[in-house]
Amino acid sequence: MTTTATADRFSDIKTATRSHLEAHGCGCHPYADGGLLATLTAATRASTVVELGTALGYSAAWFACTGAHVHTIDRDPTHSRLAQVHLARHHLADRVTLHTGEGVDLLPDLALTGVDIAFFDGYPPTTAAIGALAAALRPGGLLIAGNLTLGGQAHDIRAQLATWQHTDLGETLLAVKPAPR
Repeated sequence: MTTTATADRFSDIKTATRSHLEAHGCGCHPYADGGLLATLTAATRASTVVELGTALGYSAAWFACTGAHVHTIDRDPTHSRLAQVHLARHHLADRVTLHTGEGVDLLPDLALTGVDIAFFDGYPPTTAAIGALAAALRPGGLLIAGNLTLGGQAHDIRAQLATWQHTDLGETLLAVKPAPR
């Protein structure tokens, strides 16, 4: 039996993100496996996703291509503008709402509730950022916390989510928000 790798349908965004990183050194990185994000979104039948760390829109494109609506937040207005261009080129702009600012500050103002998937992939994660995403997530919703190997408060985040059903993949932690008791 042979297996064929699936083509990355948003490889142009991934390449542009890497080029932008090299030119500007701003710290924007594309998530390693966009197809995994789409698979998780489809498998959970997610209709709403919130993301901290837009970069140039690579992961937002993968979430949006499943039909989910994505609220994505990046602190850099240049990233938001470039993401808009990439998402429009792939005919996904109508499925993505771009927000610019600090995610921890913006999330409470957005008053997002009942979110199906919350995704963190912006910078070294903090317990405040994960807490803000967790507050928006519905019980049974999926939290995807990336960049854990970048340091920050990874140990504290793992402890924060210890009571959730979770799988720790090293770089990424997948955790399901428990129902209230």
